[in-house]
Amino acid sequence: MPLENRYTLLMTFRPLLLPVFLISVAATLVFAEPVPQQKTIIPKGSENAGKTLFVGKGCYQCHVADGIRTPASELDENLTIDLGGSDHAGWSRDDFARSIMNPNHTVSEEYRKIMMTLGDNLKAENSPMPGFNDMLTISDLIHLTTFLESITN
Repeated sequence: MPLENRYTLLMTFRPLLLPVFLISVAATLVFAEPVPQQKTIIPKGSENAGKTLFVGKGCYQCHVADGIRTPASELDENLTIDLGGSDHAGWSRDDFARSIMNPNHTVSEEYRKIMMTLGDNLKAENSPMPGFNDMLTISDLIHLTTFLESITN
């Protein structure tokens, strides 16, 4: 086919090129297999090592997890946070790591309500949980978040 004829043919169908291209891209997006997304960045560790850390680092003093309960005399039951409860359902290791390393990132709504009732607005906005940046190794964080994720799924 001579060059002139190709040019004429291209100019004839030029108005259709963009719509055909967009339709093909849309069809590819609609019918393509979904790309699996990595759920977490924190790698999976040992649940047993995480449970040991949960007790060893004193987490049980303010939290309930996998049957490890707070002694009644140490903390008001209303202030105990159940990490296996519905508030944490579906949390990933990343979510738990974020809350461990930056406790003020997410302050329990129950805790907030209790502090507001007591008139302590400052405490209502700040978590009583200490930061664990200097208390946990990366390996500790991996194991602890693996344990916590296991009790929410």
